[in-house]
Amino acid sequence: MLYNQNSFDEELKKATGKRLNYLFVLVFVALAVLIVRLSFVQLAQGSLYLQRAETNRYIQQSVPAPRGQIYDRDHNLLVTNKPSFAVLYTILSKDVQDPQKISSMLAPVLHKTSDEILNTMDLKGQHYMLSMARRLFTNAGDEQVAYIKEHQADLPGVNVVVEPIRHYERNSFACHVLGYLNNIPGDFWEQHKDEYQQTDLIGMAGVEREYEKYLRGKAGKLQVEVNIYNQPLQDQRLVEPIKGHDLVLTLNSNLQAATEQALAERVQNLKRTVRTVQNGAAIAMDPKTGEILAMASYPSYDPNIWIKGVTEKEYQEQFAPAEMNRSLQQLYQPGSTVKMATELIGFKEGVIKPGSVIYDPGRIQVGYLPNGKPNYIKSWKTIGYADSYRALAESSNVYMIRSFLNLAGYREDMPTAQVNDFLKNRLPNTMDKIENYHKEFGMGPTTTDVDLPYEAEGQITREGYVSDLAFSAIGQTENYTVMQLAQYVSTIANDGKRMKPHVVKEIVPPGGTSESIPVVQQGQLSFAPEHLRAVQRGMYDVTNKTYGTFYSVFGNYPVKIAGKTGTAETGRGTENSLFVGYAPADNPQIAVAILIPDNTPDGHSSDTLGPLARAMFDAYFHVQSKPTVQAKKKPTRH
Repeated sequence: MLYNQNSFDEELKKATGKRLNYLFVLVFVALAVLIVRLSFVQLAQGSLYLQRAETNRYIQQSVPAPRGQIYDRDHNLLVTNKPSFAVLYTILSKDVQDPQKISSMLAPVLHKTSDEILNTMDLKGQHYMLSMARRLFTNAGDEQVAYIKEHQADLPGVNVVVEPIRHYERNSFACHVLGYLNNIPGDFWEQHKDEYQQTDLIGMAGVEREYEKYLRGKAGKLQVEVNIYNQPLQDQRLVEPIKGHDLVLTLNSNLQAATEQALAERVQNLKRTVRTVQNGAAIAMDPKTGEILAMASYPSYDPNIWIKGVTEKEYQEQFAPAEMNRSLQQLYQPGSTVKMATELIGFKEGVIKPGSVIYDPGRIQVGYLPNGKPNYIKSWKTIGYADSYRALAESSNVYMIRSFLNLAGYREDMPTAQVNDFLKNRLPNTMDKIENYHKEFGMGPTTTDVDLPYEAEGQITREGYVSDLAFSAIGQTENYTVMQLAQYVSTIANDGKRMKPHVVKEIVPPGGTSESIPVVQQGQLSFAPEHLRAVQRGMYDVTNKTYGTFYSVFGNYPVKIAGKTGTAETGRGTENSLFVGYAPADNPQIAVAILIPDNTPDGHSSDTLGPLARAMFDAYFHVQSKPTVQAKKKPTRH
């Protein structure tokens, strides 16, 4: 038994040893696999998992680039940027964030309703990507910032960041030239995702829009370490933002301010007695270079209201009535201001000559009425015998209409067959010819190509009657912008050279050399130099002859002005009052076009526009304004 027991113990020891060896081998293999796996994770995939870990602790934010600044021609600052605090909101998981609670806390602090804040939060991502920080408030004050900092633990996802905001130094000054910023439209962002954030502000009008690609700059990147509530702990700048290009405008600030003030005063004064007068526009331009020296549209608005956000009431009361730049977006009948073009066409086509005399009895027959009676178009007064110079100075309708009737070969005694042929062939061909001549001045169904957005094309109305000729001769079938009229009178002043108008003089990159906007000649009038001199003489007589329609305004002015007045029936029982002119008459430096629409019928241009025209030339030539000489004042409708 003893032997057998010893033998059994020996066998048991051998079996146990084998099992332990197997166990050791198994543990060794498992440890080896684990070590190999850890080594693979640490060495081969370490950077990947480190990046994932860093993503959990860091977020990247876009750093807005300051927009370029805007100056007038003398480098006076008009638009700049100033630092401000913006309140941002980032959507987090529901277990750490209660949007309703947050909006209720912020509402009294941000002076908004809880619903307004919830709407801006865009919790369902209807306007912004869910990961995008929403801007709840711009230009927050010190007390608002302090409140958010003090209650950070109760406002997860709410942060205050420093960002530059646009500031218009002189409020409404030159607002229609400068423009304003607003939220980026969705369709625009879809096409420019690589360039813009959904919360960016972009130019919506004026040079802010036209030169957006220069002004906007390039955003930087900021890496921010955050806690579980998306609240920043520390940050690291990865890419510095690049400031946008500066712009130097062609505007003369002294002239711009004087024009705006005088235009506003004229409209406001007229409104007291003429209910229909509500707005107006004026432009001053260098006829030799095309530089816009002043551009005013009344009423005006303050672009700064868009920075903080516009309420519905502010939009309806302050912005909507003033949004349109009436200098280049609205069309108006130009009235007698087109008569220089009428005479030039007559000269070139040989139906009149400089100095040609036509008798003006105060009316002219143009075809017949449906009842068979003669159709008469009246002048504003009986002028009698008038040559081409006096026809401009006293604004003879008969002279201009007779010229165009002769141009088309129309006679009142034509038999019916000839009349029908005339209406079918001669009339449309002559109207085409007139339209093409007007295009030489930059008028008609075209634009001046000024470097501002939303410029309207002119229009010419045709009804297929002989009266089309008559009304075209005196500016009743045309509908032009004030910008077109400014280029038109500048072209006459510049001896037929039509210059491209522009409001930007230089583009200045950050730290670079400025780029001057080139002076561009768009065309040369096809009229003979002596014909141009003839209409220039007639325009001189408008303001310097005692019978001229604007003599009461500029008859004794220290600088010799040349110009042309105009009134145009609107078909609404009102008339547009217009004046175009330039100075000095013998060496033009400035050309102007001014308009106040919907004035009272039978209004006088000298009364309506005289003070405005005088203020513009006073400002440019630094003339101390004195009471206007009224020695021999005459009515000046046309």
